[in-house]
Formats: sequence, structure tokens, C-alpha cells
Amino acid sequence: MGSADAVLKPLTVESDTGELPGGHPYVRAGSGSRSLVILPGFGDAMFPGTYPPLSGLALAPYVARYLDEYAVYLLSRPRGLPAGYDADDAVATHARALESIGDASDAVDVIGISMGGLIGQALAREEPDLVDRLVLANSACRLDDDARPTVRQFERDAREHDWASIRSKLAAAMFTDGRAVVYPFVFQTAGRVFQPRPAEPADVWRSLEFILGFDGCDELGSIDRPTLVFGGERDPFFTPALARKTAAELPNGELELVPGAKHGAFHERKWRFDSRVRSFFER
Repeated sequence: MGSADAVLKPLTVESDTGELPGGHPYVRAGSGSRSLVILPGFGDAMFPGTYPPLSGLALAPYVARYLDEYAVYLLSRPRGLPAGYDADDAVATHARALESIGDASDAVDVIGISMGGLIGQALAREEPDLVDRLVLANSACRLDDDARPTVRQFERDAREHDWASIRSKLAAAMFTDGRAVVYPFVFQTAGRVFQPRPAEPADVWRSLEFILGFDGCDELGSIDRPTLVFGGERDPFFTPALARKTAAELPNGELELVPGAKHGAFHERKWRFDSRVRSFFER
């Protein structure tokens, strides 16, 4: 494909937005014969909960390397998560959403980012017929113990509705370039006025409680779906040791660790991430 085609294709791609069964807001880009579902991290809870009609045009360039074959869905979690939201709750609603995507008899490929990777594991374990291949992007079987105080601080910030502090601390943990300095400054200044607010503030701390409570390490052997664990060697939340453990204990696990990268390896090193994921999906 020529460079001009690569630029033009996302601008003409089919897209839509809406809500899937289980109360999941979504945006879709592409109309390929296969379905790829992206499950976002906990920051998904910090936006209003609906996608504007043209959101697919914004998503298309970001997922352009998949659009030749896939319809790509960014699948948000429902707004108004119940108290005590856990893996069983997540599986129950996500399974309904995945069943509604395309032909219900076909499994979908799934990329789970951070918290989305925890949910992806639970889905692949409990509803294996719905998941074909799974990518855990900056995720592992549980949160690292040393990261728990940071996540508890996020939870305290959330209860005080201090979204700017959460975003700024998360940016510092994600990036290794100038964004690690610029983004926190922007979030703490202009971001306090212009950044979107959560539709349901409780969804933010309930998402963080989910992360703190999730531990799938003893159940990795029950996930028979081919799974790629992709992470950064400086990720403070899902550390290299946990990534290695996760990949090693999965029956069909593979590992890719990016030297120097942190919790945003899937985004900051996106060319490498997309190349590795496409290769994994095509085998």
C-alpha cells in the first residue's frame, strides 16, 4: 500500500457510534471481515460516556494498520458501575457486547489495555468462545505490590473529584519523552478547566478498586486462548517481572517487552506495538 493510500484510507473509512448490549458505549472504525475489540484502561471512566457521531474519524488514523482486515471497536465500560464492581460483573456485560458484534458465532480478537487487559483475561477464561486471540497491552495478571500506594492515591483523588491530579500523575507514569513533563503541567493548569469530566464520578474509584482487587495469577492456566503480553521494561504498574510471569504461565503465552518504555509503551512505541500485534494476529 502506498503512503497516499495509508493517509486517505482512514478519512474514508466507515464508522459509527452507539451503545451495545450491557450498556457499553462504543465507537467503530472500519468494516473488515474480522472484528477487533479494544478494551481501554481505567481512564475510560473519566469521560462523559458517549461518543460524538464523528468519533470514528478520529479513531481511524490511530487504528489504520488494522483497517484492511478489521472492523475495530473501542468498547467503553458501562456508566454507573455497581458498588463492588468485579471480574464477574465485567464478564457479564462484556460478554453480551461481544456477542452482539458481527456474527455472534465468531470469536473476536481483543486488545486489553491496562485495566482492559484484566477484563480481557477474565473474558478469555470465562467465555473462551467469544475471544479468538488476546493482547494484554501494559497489563498482567495483577497490579504490582509497589504500585498499590499510587493507585490508592488515585482513588483518594477520585473521591475528591481531582481529575487533573489523576491525569497528571498517570501521564508521568506512562511517558518517557517530553510528554512526561508537559502533560502533567497542562493537566494541572488548562486541563482543570477544559478536560472532560466523568459522567459518573463513582465509576472512577470503582474502576480503581477493581484494579486493586483483581488477581488472576493463579488462574492463568485456565486461559487457553493465544495471548500476547506487551509491556515496557519500566512500567511501574505491571512490571516486567509480572509480565514475564503472566506470559510464562499462560498455556499459549508470548512476551514482548520494550526497553526503556513505561506504562504507555503501547502508545508511545505504537509502530512497534502495531507491528507485533499484527504479526501475532496473522499467525
